[in-house]
Amino acid sequence: MERWDTLIQKSLPPWAIQYLNYIQVPVHEPSYDYLTMICTAHLNRIPFEHVSSLLNFKAYHKQKRLQQDEQKFVKHLFQHHTGGTCYVINSSLNQLLNRLGFHSRYALLGGGHVGLLVRLPDEQEEMYVDCGNSAPFFEPVRLETDPNQVSRFGGIEIKLRSGDEPGTYTYHREVDGKPLTEMNWTFDIRKIYRFDDFQEAIENYYKPNGIFTSFLRCQIWQLDRQQSLSLVNNVLSIRNNRGEVEKHTLANRNEVREVIDREFNLPRLPVEKAIDVLEELGINLFQNRHPKGETQ
Repeated sequence: MERWDTLIQKSLPPWAIQYLNYIQVPVHEPSYDYLTMICTAHLNRIPFEHVSSLLNFKAYHKQKRLQQDEQKFVKHLFQHHTGGTCYVINSSLNQLLNRLGFHSRYALLGGGHVGLLVRLPDEQEEMYVDCGNSAPFFEPVRLETDPNQVSRFGGIEIKLRSGDEPGTYTYHREVDGKPLTEMNWTFDIRKIYRFDDFQEAIENYYKPNGIFTSFLRCQIWQLDRQQSLSLVNNVLSIRNNRGEVEKHTLANRNEVREVIDREFNLPRLPVEKAIDVLEELGINLFQNRHPKGETQ
């Protein structure tokens, strides 16, 4: 009799095999440890970034909607080293996890952020998974049986706490002991969502001067070096596991390109084209503007 993981691998479509190859994770039977392996590898290999959103700006406003497309996502991983925002990253991860035998579905936090609720085949409890946010969710979060859990790295802490009603939760984020009130998101795990339910929220993000369209942003974890990298416009922040933050202001496009190549190790990420889009929208990358809630 063939092993379970061999049977699953034979049934996987090419995009799913390529996805796993990119994050350097083999096929295993669904388990908490395997899901942790996927989350950790994902956050260390695939950036949370707005570069691809800027490149998609004109196409989005022509189509008036964002299409969920895991095959395109995987293709762009290899071609452009892109990742995306929560809508692109977590929707593609959702498709992968379901293919691997997990039970995965969407959660909508604060009316604008998309995470995942994932269940193991032999369990009833759903766990929160999120690889589409600049947050240290290296492990899935057990919402019910580990109510006091904290996802943390170097002064960044995320707590998911139960709300007043059964099935409701609140996402709390603190950085260096300071709560970010604009990221106190509530969510209800009793609600069922399809990707198209997020189109209204996506439209708000894609408006000129919206969160996706007014800043250059790229963030990735490098646990082998015990640090997180965050580029916001022309400011590079390097946060280590002790919470120490080193900042560098970049003077021009060449320095941005060099940082993306050398520090992020994302040489195919088309940052120059994203800067062109920002300039067409009347935004100067080198004016040291920061979005509200930027903490890295």
